Amino acid sequence: MPFVMELQPEGFVPAIRCDHCGESVTAETGLVLWSIDVPASLSAAPILVACDQDCADALAARYPESQFALLALDTYLVTLVEDSLSIDADAVRQRDALAWAIEQTRDEVDQALE
Repeated sequence: MPFVMELQPEGFVPAIRCDHCGESVTAETGLVLWSIDVPASLSAAPILVACDQDCADALAARYPESQFALLALDTYLVTLVEDSLSIDADAVRQRDALAWAIEQTRDEVDQALE
């Protein structure tokens, strides 16, 4: 699974790992691959994520019977977030900031009551 939560000193943060080598993938160099000959009965094609063109080539070589298309990871993510899911990033950040403030206030009240 390429989408993971990595443990960093500041806590868990979202990350993407290459399906071939397991290294971290950047939006600028990452690639998304999918088989274009998936049976119509499946109605969707699973994706593979590669950290660079060499890993994309290695992933495609694992499945010589399939034909793959690829897309830059940053293009995939922007299209997914903005177009397919209609996520407003600013609204999400505001909601997260409010939830954080509420949690902080709750902690302060609990500490004051102790």
